[in-house]
Amino acid sequence: PRPSSTYLAQTKSRGAPESGSRGASTSDGADDDATRAAIDELLSDPARRNVVHSYSLHAATEVEGGLKLHLVLKFRYDEALIEEYFGATKPSKAVEKRYGDAHRLFPYCIFNSIEETNISWTYQNKDGKVYERIELFVTVTSVTYSRYHPHILKLLCLKVGSDGTAKTGAINLRPELDEAGRPNVDFGVFKKETSEYRIADNGVETGDVVCRMVVRDLTKQSLGNSSGVYTRVYTVFLFEAPHGEDLTKFIIFSSLLVQLSIFMPALELADMIGSGLSLVLTQVALLFVMPATAEITTSETIVVGHACFLLLITLGLGVSIASSPEGAAHSSWQPCVVAADVGVALATAAWYRRERMAFKGLVGRVKDRLRAVHPFVGAFGAIDRHI
Repeated sequence: PRPSSTYLAQTKSRGAPESGSRGASTSDGADDDATRAAIDELLSDPARRNVVHSYSLHAATEVEGGLKLHLVLKFRYDEALIEEYFGATKPSKAVEKRYGDAHRLFPYCIFNSIEETNISWTYQNKDGKVYERIELFVTVTSVTYSRYHPHILKLLCLKVGSDGTAKTGAINLRPELDEAGRPNVDFGVFKKETSEYRIADNGVETGDVVCRMVVRDLTKQSLGNSSGVYTRVYTVFLFEAPHGEDLTKFIIFSSLLVQLSIFMPALELADMIGSGLSLVLTQVALLFVMPATAEITTSETIVVGHACFLLLITLGLGVSIASSPEGAAHSSWQPCVVAADVGVALATAAWYRRERMAFKGLVGRVKDRLRAVHPFVGAFGAIDRHI
């Protein structure tokens, strides 16, 4: 299924390697070993410098075109990087604050941002170790997999990296890790019981929260950018949308409507046709209130199937009644209609189960694309193709 919106390096990839990256994730053990060795070489390169990145999410709401976040970006680095690597001017005070402008020292970009409103900027230098904090409102694009509606997978992505100026091509932007080696990400806003988007406390362990450093090699193909090996930090939150309401409205309710057709054989021609068309139009009305999607979903296939079944039942009974001498109701058809209704109910249940299992497989594949081939490094090609 395709979404409704839009690492370091490996020696090989599943299929052709991507232009502008060092490849994508591989399942071959030898390739993974080579990839880990290449990553270790990059991370230990004495010509490169580290910037450690973390952030906090304080609020999130869905808006047209994406998700609007109250976000705090945090960067930690050595003060010697400010002028030589960032091309910025070192502040004269140990602590400085600004409010309402887009000032920054580390030249970061949020690559999937479509709107930003800066709140504050803070610089704190303690014994040459800099802590830079940027608070802002930002609207970012999200990815939605709705093929298996009423089961929907939503991905909130944060793609942070440098803007490629000065000597940022020699910077390793790394995620901050806790003592257990897990990303030190504050996503408490998604742990609240009242949050529209929720993730369990163990979201990192289950793969619902993924934070990876990725590496884009533009030394051979700059793609219009400054040549260099650029690092980013990609964070992805996976949400499975609540499905109980839509399951009831579009699948259970539609299935119950089909069962009403067992009474149609006992009706006269005009009443039977009126009842059949009413049931069909009710099914059609369900299609109009479904969420708009780019693909035919599980719910749509079930509702359309039920509508076609009701049309066939109405047509068959209509022809039978109209061709009888008296034009009377044919209650003898009732056992056949009951058997057909039971068959449709079983087919609906089997189809829904198949689609539910396919949705679980989709979730597993998405998490596999986000997997790490190094303790905190993911595949740029595998991730960036999807988010």
